[in-house]
Amino acid sequence: MRILVTGAAGFVGIPVCDALSASGHSVTAVTRAEPAAALAAERTEVLGQLSGATDWSGVLSGVDAVVHLAGRAHVLEEDQRAAERLYREANVEVLEGLAEAAVRHGVKRLVFVSSIKVNGEETHGAPFSADQPPAPEDAYGRSKALAEQRLSEIAGDRMEWVILRPPLMYGPGVRGNMARLLAIADRGWPVPLGSIRNARDLLYVGSFADLIATAVVAPAAANRIFLARDGEPLSTPDLFREIAAALGKRAMVLPCPVAVLEVAGRITGRQAEVRRLVGDLRIDDGETRRALAWTPRVSRDEALRRTAAWYKSR
Repeated sequence: MRILVTGAAGFVGIPVCDALSASGHSVTAVTRAEPAAALAAERTEVLGQLSGATDWSGVLSGVDAVVHLAGRAHVLEEDQRAAERLYREANVEVLEGLAEAAVRHGVKRLVFVSSIKVNGEETHGAPFSADQPPAPEDAYGRSKALAEQRLSEIAGDRMEWVILRPPLMYGPGVRGNMARLLAIADRGWPVPLGSIRNARDLLYVGSFADLIATAVVAPAAANRIFLARDGEPLSTPDLFREIAAALGKRAMVLPCPVAVLEVAGRITGRQAEVRRLVGDLRIDDGETRRALAWTPRVSRDEALRRTAAWYKSR
């Protein structure tokens, strides 16, 4: 197939191009700027900053499917007054323009990478599932939920769509909270996480890229929403221990009451960050595995080793 990938030079885009090319597809990579290294693509198009007015006509001709990764990622501690507008512009309006252009050019399927934050911020008992009504709690999650809705409306019966909602991902090139944990573990610093007893699902970016390559072609994926995860969840202190082990370091995990961490979060304005450290986020991806015959091919131990090797090689 001829597949267009937006955000192709990003954390997820690079392994997605690798997976699609390895499956024999012809990939057109769309990037904001000239990529630092060659991508696994037959063609690379630099379109600059995307917007609702982006002209897609030059890259969609003859394309069978689109994988839409480009967007504004979740940013901690940003100005909430501007966040709604910025996320809507980057995550909704760009998707609307792309979907409308894809329909006009006869694209058969558009795979949209959304976020588990459409379901919510944390679970209480039952895990998140794809058939639950959206319950986003912040501007980023609301923008992804609206983009999902607009995709199905624009596509109608003229183009198939697939929506994927990944949780926190890790792997070579990771940034954000996972990158901070890598840095802390590598330096051998102690962390006050020992009293946390939570369960959170994660996803290795390479496994997610394999899922995307499956979702592009699988007949059973048409017009459906899918969730994904590595496998068994981890508590935050166990995740830190596994990260340290992958780096060849000894984890220093000290006990500290969760209530104290929560108070510290309120005092420092980091309530959301602390909430992610102490709360549960469980995912039910059973239907994804059944419908698409997909399971992660890389174990978590190996995935963390690859992530650690990348971190140490920088």
